[in-house]
Amino acid sequence: MSIHHPINHQQCAICCQPFFNPHTTLEFIPTLDGGVKAQIVPMENVQGYQDVMQGGAISALHDAAMTHCLFSRDVCAMTAQLDVRFIKPIPLNTLIEVQAHCLKSKRGLYVLKSGIYVDGECYSKAEAKFM
Repeated sequence: MSIHHPINHQQCAICCQPFFNPHTTLEFIPTLDGGVKAQIVPMENVQGYQDVMQGGAISALHDAAMTHCLFSRDVCAMTAQLDVRFIKPIPLNTLIEVQAHCLKSKRGLYVLKSGIYVDGECYSKAEAKFM
């Protein structure tokens, strides 16, 4: 099952272009628990310190995952607040998985969480509010 991208999001530099890896784009799929997930191998174009992802690229990956979690619910909203926790440096040229879930929604405000995993271990997590 694919996730519908709103027309005003189809040119996103992060989600719809080969941003993390020059050979592929992010492909989010819905999960059975109502969230979304995607896998990608980040390459040197998102390098910060030697052989690890740059913090802004990590933040962008969290934001993209949470945005697509809302898209999977047919909700189009923008990030109002994003809090990222960097637990371990995320290595380049390694398969990573990002997951996102909606925690709650009320009157057009959505609270979501996401995590970035390497071999099942959480390397970064985030929480955001969308409006």
